[in-house]
Formats: sequence, C-alpha cells, structure tokens
Amino acid sequence: MKIHLRNEIQIDEEMEVIFQEFDVQVQEKNGQTYLLYQNDEKEKVVLKFDATELVMTRFSEPKSIMRFVKDQKAIVSLPTPMGIQQFVTDTHHYQLELSLQQLSLHYHLRPLEGNQLFASYKMVIGWK
Repeated sequence: MKIHLRNEIQIDEEMEVIFQEFDVQVQEKNGQTYLLYQNDEKEKVVLKFDATELVMTRFSEPKSIMRFVKDQKAIVSLPTPMGIQQFVTDTHHYQLELSLQQLSLHYHLRPLEGNQLFASYKMVIGWK
C-alpha cells in the first residue's frame, strides 16, 4: 500500500506544489486511523486521525508534532534553524472520506505571537 501526499504551499505571492509517495502501513484502533511511513529523510512519520483531528508526528531530532483540528486553532512546536518555535495551525477545511481513503485539509500557519501569516497550505493525503 502507498501513501500519496499533495501539498500546496502559498508563501506571500509564491506557490509551491509538492507531491510525495511512500510505502505505508495502515492500522485502525479505537475509531482512529494510523498511517505509518518513512519520509525522504528516513524519519518515521505517524499520522493519527479521525473525523475532526489529525496529529502528525515526525520522529526527527528533535521530534516534531503538528495538530490540525477541524474549524479550530492548535498550538504546535516545530524545530527550525533558529531552534524550537511555536506556531498556530488554523484549520479552516478538514474533510475525511474513509471510503475513498482520503483526507484533505486547508490551514494557515501563523506564529504564536502576532497574527501575521507565515504560509497557507492545502494538503491531500490518500492511501491505496
């Protein structure tokens, strides 16, 4: 089975579209779906989600965890070249279609302090 990731990233006036595909293991547990794969950097990645929330954990050094909650904001801590920084994910579109094996989400990434926009993302995750 493969995971297909499509990520549209808008920073200011620049748009980048990234397509990735990896071997994936799929598990269902307590009403949640888990997708486990290894990314291009050979890091283990776990996506855990249900109808309203996605948690993405990258087992990097240091580990990074991102949360996306349907129609809500969530605080995340991410490693950056300037050290660990806190951001807010503001998820304004979240649609899980288990029968199609697809999750799509649109979110803004903002610094924890202030309201300026760092980037906007449109992500589609599929597994087949």
